[in-house]
Amino acid sequence: MSTFPLRLTDELKAIVAAQAAKAGVSVNQYIATVLAIHAGAQAETERYFTARAARARPGSARGILARAGKRQRPRAGDRLDAD
Repeated sequence: MSTFPLRLTDELKAIVAAQAAKAGVSVNQYIATVLAIHAGAQAETERYFTARAARARPGSARGILARAGKRQRPRAGDRLDAD
C-alpha cells in the first residue's frame, strides 16, 4: 500500500468528512472507496466500448444515417434558420 498527499478545498473536505461520518468510516477509507468505485466504473466503461467497437461494421453508420428521416417531414420548430 502507498500513501498519496491529496489537497482538497475546505468545502470539499467538509462534505467528504460528513459523508464519511454518515457511513461510519474514516475520511481516508471513504476517499479510497469512492476512488475504487469510480476507477472500476471507468474500467468497465472502457471494456464495454472496446468490445462494442470490435463488433462494429465500418460503413453501417452511414447506411443508418442515410435512412434517417426518410418519408418524415420535420416537426414544427425543427428547422434551422438559414443565416
